[in-house]
Amino acid sequence: QHCQTCTRTVSAKDGSAKEESYSCNCVTHYDYVKGWRNFRINSILFDQPGAHHNPQRDPMPSRMFTSNDATLTFREGDGAIDNVNDATNQQRTAPNNNQNNRNPTSLQTQLNPTMLASGIRNQPWRRVDFVLNGMAPSPSFFSRLFSSIFPTSWTTQNTRYEPLQLLRDTPTSRAATEDNFVYVGQGGYFFSPYESAMTSQLLNYFVQYMEGSLFDWQLGDLMPSCRAGDVRFYYEVQDPNVVSVLGEIGRNDGVANRLEIRPRVMTGSGPAASDASSVGMVHSGVRSAEEMIIAEDTDSRNMALLFRGLLVLWSIPASRLIGVAFGREVGSSSLSVQAMGAIGTFATLLGGTWVLIWGTSSSSAGIGGGRDTVLLLVMGGYFVYLTYRSSVLRGVGRRWHAVWCRIGEWANVPPEWRVEDTYVPNLSRGDQPAHGKNL
Repeated sequence: QHCQTCTRTVSAKDGSAKEESYSCNCVTHYDYVKGWRNFRINSILFDQPGAHHNPQRDPMPSRMFTSNDATLTFREGDGAIDNVNDATNQQRTAPNNNQNNRNPTSLQTQLNPTMLASGIRNQPWRRVDFVLNGMAPSPSFFSRLFSSIFPTSWTTQNTRYEPLQLLRDTPTSRAATEDNFVYVGQGGYFFSPYESAMTSQLLNYFVQYMEGSLFDWQLGDLMPSCRAGDVRFYYEVQDPNVVSVLGEIGRNDGVANRLEIRPRVMTGSGPAASDASSVGMVHSGVRSAEEMIIAEDTDSRNMALLFRGLLVLWSIPASRLIGVAFGREVGSSSLSVQAMGAIGTFATLLGGTWVLIWGTSSSSAGIGGGRDTVLLLVMGGYFVYLTYRSSVLRGVGRRWHAVWCRIGEWANVPPEWRVEDTYVPNLSRGDQPAHGKNL
């Protein structure tokens, strides 16, 4: 879309007027690209929804499966066997099969599925490809040609090959009989073609006729290819050889004489004494408990910083809308006033969020504790007050009507739909326009 910037004069209900800039003489060009996406795209708002109709079928939505029989083997020297010697009478193997040997060489435990609910940290996902006898295909000509530069193929490293014989029951599965899924390979894909019903096809032809695209044909339409509505999916797996776990070890209630590692339930660890949380971590590779906790804490901090950054960006338009509601034009004020308004809005919202999560109790420790929350709320309120006193005055009227008119102006809504009450500033309370600006 290419637009020019124009100016126009808009009038309020009391006859006052002002000039505003808007986008005009816009030329819009639409490009439609057909390709595979991992999410559905609704075409109802397209320029030509009939000619570029996207069916909303999703017979195989994304889903994560966790293993119910994952088993861990701790070997001598790992530093973990001695920690459970006093917790179980689990049978262990020794080189001489002597059950009285107090230095076992290995210990097997089952991993509770809840430990894998968030995946395995630092373990990449590998595509699952079903091939004959589960043997990796021969490398291509270019792979052999550049084998001296790239000793191991990237595709081989990031693909897990399983025997094709495991799919012998696929033709009789529910996915095949109800949605026509078939295994096509080419990277482990299962494919389901879209079959439109007669009524749906006739309705689509009618919509194309109404929008004038019924007889719009391109050369690509004559070429056989996939079409909108086709679905394909594949499997990925995390299958590390070595992992580090942090949790609680105990007996498996479902299997006799079998140990299980499950999340450790920590009571009284939340904002309230009655709150409880669980600690269960699975990391790829050899990691100490301290390293795992630091890594998880880093992830949590980075996520919090991301949302705070988004909140800062959201506070910029929010501060201007709040100013409009209280008869202030923050966007027309100096940069320092605009910065104060955004910071004050951000601090107030973040402090209010901390109050909902942690409360204002002085016993709350760390960032988000009672003292930090109070200081943040005081700072936010003070900055908002300074913004209110220092920003440029604007016409007053119905507050929420003024807010709607400002949102409509940002959305380039026609002036007839957003007529404000007045553009004349209200100076009856002795307020003066800031920074020498007269409206």
